[in-house]
Amino acid sequence: MARPPRRRSKRRRLPNRRKGYTQKAVVGSHKVYLRTGEHEDGSLAEVFIDMHKEGSAFRSLMDCFAIAISLGLQYGVPLERFVDQFTFTRFEPSGVVEGNDAIKMATSILDYIFRELAISYLDRGDLAHVQPGDLLPDAVGKGEAESTLGAPTRPEIARGASSGYVRSKLTVVHGGAGRTSADEFEGALAVSTLSSDADATERRLERIRAARIKGYEGDSCAECGNFTLIRNGTCLKCDTCGATSGCS
Repeated sequence: MARPPRRRSKRRRLPNRRKGYTQKAVVGSHKVYLRTGEHEDGSLAEVFIDMHKEGSAFRSLMDCFAIAISLGLQYGVPLERFVDQFTFTRFEPSGVVEGNDAIKMATSILDYIFRELAISYLDRGDLAHVQPGDLLPDAVGKGEAESTLGAPTRPEIARGASSGYVRSKLTVVHGGAGRTSADEFEGALAVSTLSSDADATERRLERIRAARIKGYEGDSCAECGNFTLIRNGTCLKCDTCGATSGCS
């Protein structure tokens, strides 16, 4: 019985001008530049790996490896398959990762590269050492069990932006357009009050430090308010007005 002809995948070519991002990092004291290219829908289509200080043989192998991965992506191999295959591979260089906001350790260059691609293009937070949400300025911890909010959604990405690049760079706050002028006034008043309290506390701490440098106790006098209390036996005596405190 004749075997049916095998169906060949069609290559999905990229436009001459394409989106992507560049991530610089240091893995085990070895500098690595990862560059990506994306299809118009934001999916990953190609990768480039540059390690300038390595030997020519190693650089050539990494170049050929990147070409093979890029061709696989363009012929329809899911990025998930590459991630499952190459994460947790172990060889030198490896160790501490510097320059990446989500990855802090890698067991190899390939482990680092596919962790980065999985986090950026597949939202694989399980492969990150620092969750992207923890990097936001209003992050306060986990608290999933007590939260009444829905699951976070990925922000809409403009056509001209790289979907991989903005994985933790873009925060969209909804509902701002519905705020009234009264809400804005109350918010501004609250911010102003907090700022005033902080300034007053800083001024008081500065006066306490200055008083202690001069040899005083650092407390303020209950009578005149000056920070000029000195130890007088079991009492504190104000060097300015002569009032005493703490005596029985």
